[in-house]
Amino acid sequence: MQQIADQTRVAQSERTASRVIDGRAVVVVIDEQKLHTLNPVGTFIWSLADGRTIDGIAAELANEFSISPGDALADTKRFVMQLRELGALDVRPAS
Repeated sequence: MQQIADQTRVAQSERTASRVIDGRAVVVVIDEQKLHTLNPVGTFIWSLADGRTIDGIAAELANEFSISPGDALADTKRFVMQLRELGALDVRPAS
């Protein structure tokens, strides 16, 4: 999997539609016409994908779920890459 920098900014793609139902985000990637249901951790990361940096999201994830900062950063990067490959997230290099 390609590396991604900690200061990379991520945002929900304009080509998605989403809604949280019973604590889980349901995300539709319009171009692919596919529906994805996210678990609670994925939903948390998705909700913070508003132009924040990956390390900023990871810090909030570590705090919210009481996990180590290193694990939170690795999990956030992995999830961001998965959503980017699906076309659900836009990423911008650190400026």
